[in-house]
This record gives sequence, C-alpha cells and structure tokens, in this order.
Amino acid sequence: MPLDQPKEGTKKRRVIQILDSPDGKKKYKNEEGFIPTSRDYPGKALAFDYENKLIEDFLQSRMNSDTYIWKCAEASVSRLDAYILLTGGELSDDVIDAFVIRLCNKIETTDSYDRKIHVTRPWLAQAFLEGNLEMVAKRMKENVSQQKFLECERILIPIVSSGHWHLVELVREETKFYHYSSINSPIYTADAVKFINKFMSFIESNWGLGKSELHGLVSVAVPQQGPTLDCGIFMIEFINSIVEKRSITISKGDCAKYRAKFCAALLYACDSPFL
Repeated sequence: MPLDQPKEGTKKRRVIQILDSPDGKKKYKNEEGFIPTSRDYPGKALAFDYENKLIEDFLQSRMNSDTYIWKCAEASVSRLDAYILLTGGELSDDVIDAFVIRLCNKIETTDSYDRKIHVTRPWLAQAFLEGNLEMVAKRMKENVSQQKFLECERILIPIVSSGHWHLVELVREETKFYHYSSINSPIYTADAVKFINKFMSFIESNWGLGKSELHGLVSVAVPQQGPTLDCGIFMIEFINSIVEKRSITISKGDCAKYRAKFCAALLYACDSPFL
C-alpha cells in the first residue's frame, strides 16, 4: 500500500509533544509535518535487520497526521502515530485499534489460534464508561453479539480510562473477570469494576439470558511499567500472551523492542499480522 496516500478528511492543526531522539530529548512539532533529524530510535539494536530497513526508510519521510502507513476499511494509522509509537510516546487509539483488528484477523485465519478467544475493539469499553446507551447498543452489536458471547470461552476487552490502557478478560466457564494493569492503582480497578457492572447489566437486560451468575473481579499480578508512556505496549503484550497461551514476561526494559517490532509490522503490509 502506498505510504503517501492521504487520509479522508482533515484534522485541526495542533501542537503535540514527541520524542525526537532515542536519548529522550523532547521537542515540539506541528501536525502539519516534519522530517526526523535522526535515523536512530530506541529499539534499533533490538530489532531484526529487515525491520530496521523498513523503519529507516520510513524515517526519511515527512511525519504528519494526514497520511497513513496502514489502513483498512475500519481504521487507519498515520505517519505521526507510527513515529510516536516508535520513539516512546503515548500510543494513539488508532494504533491500539489497528493491533486489535489485525490480531482478530490472525485468530480467524490461522489454525494455530483458538477461535474461542475474542478481542473487542477499544471503543467498546469507552461507550460503557461514558454511559451512552445508544452507542453501547451499537458497539455491542458490532463487537460482542449474543452468538459470539455464547460461543467464546474468553473475551478480552481493552479499556482506556484516566489516561491509562488496561485489560479486562472474561472467562465464562469460571464466571470471573480478570484485570491486567501495568500500573497498580485503585482508580483503574474501580474503572474496571464500573465497566463490568454495566457490561453484565446490558447482557441481562437485552439478551433474555436470565440473571447471570456472580462475576467477580480478580486482579492479576503482572509486570509493571516504569515512569513511562508504555501502558499501551504492556496491554498489547498482555493480550498477545493470553491469545498465544503463554506466560506474561514483558518487562519495562522490553518496550523499545516491542515498539520497533510493532511499528515495522505496520510498515510491512496492511494485511500482515503483528509479530
């Protein structure tokens, strides 16, 4: 897919803070575009040669929010989104959404993955937390139909609240929700509980399944991030670990590597799954 094809529509010009070099020096750039002054990035020594080649080519182009490196019918990731991902900034909703879409496609088309695991789009939980009943009904229809709910053994639901990405996993057979957060805080636990209550209330009220069994919340002890903007990276790897049925081993020292690999995977091809 061409890298210079513009997105539909335009965004208002705004000033954002980005990391312009691997040593963490912060500079301010406008969304109208800039060409990076350095070809270095934090995960360069940790990525494969072909990944570094993709990224080095990418870094020679202009970074803005109006052209994209990856797109499907439902979502797109701009050059600026990808640059911020690569250099240590906060992951945009579009990057998380792209990850979920590609992972779901991988689950549906790869025999080695368990199709009884379902990952929802990131805006599902947001609709519940905002209390928009019309949007909740729309998002549930798009993300978790009654049939999908009954077919799946595990449902993974990304949540962004109070500026933090975390994850809720419903294990239906155990009638429990599990909460994964790279920052232990009662604020995020409370947001998870709020979502769960609204989610189960919707199911009981709209699907005619009767009163559901008690679904408790279990906080899972997972690796914690440092004073960084890596919560989205941790959450992506929590999801990958659950889907691939392996232990969660990410540490704060791994994030530069994952950022480089996720960026390279987006650059590789629009139909290529994350590595």
